[in-house]
Amino acid sequence: MHRRAAIQSLGLITTSTLFSGVLAGFLSGCARPGSPEVQAEFFTPDALDVVRQMVDVILPATKTASASMVNTHLFIDQVCAQVMTPDQQQVFREGIEGAREAFDQAGDKTAYLTILDKKAFDGDENAAWFRTLKQLALIGFFTSQEGTTKASNYVKIPEEYIGEIPSDDQTLNYGKTSLHFNV
Repeated sequence: MHRRAAIQSLGLITTSTLFSGVLAGFLSGCARPGSPEVQAEFFTPDALDVVRQMVDVILPATKTASASMVNTHLFIDQVCAQVMTPDQQQVFREGIEGAREAFDQAGDKTAYLTILDKKAFDGDENAAWFRTLKQLALIGFFTSQEGTTKASNYVKIPEEYIGEIPSDDQTLNYGKTSLHFNV
């Protein structure tokens, strides 16, 4: 597979049949608060720390826990190890390694990730990995207990589909979102 095809296929990770199994394992691990510390399967300790810092910039602690507090960085590690193809893994690993030094040296990490985000969504192949990181961070956080019950308008019993929902500054993420997967 060529680099361009690997980059294009990064966005299709969540459609993989293996993805739901990784998500189910992540969710069941969240239910056990006394579970032992999980070791990284894909990232080196330094790279995992960079991923942890990045997801905390994407989803910082507010009235709810930050992304790393619900182990979103470990979820991303599991997806990279168990769902991605070797070519996708290489693109993702190169992206993290390429951004690590600049991210560490950035005075304003939010501004750095904003620039990286703009590049990723404008089609820059060197930043395409960040689009997937951001997507996985959102999925990992909003499918965790913290994200589902405290950062969303939690709907315990699903009901009919409502296409348009009025919102204002006080409206949270609505509980019925495409980020929730049937496991």
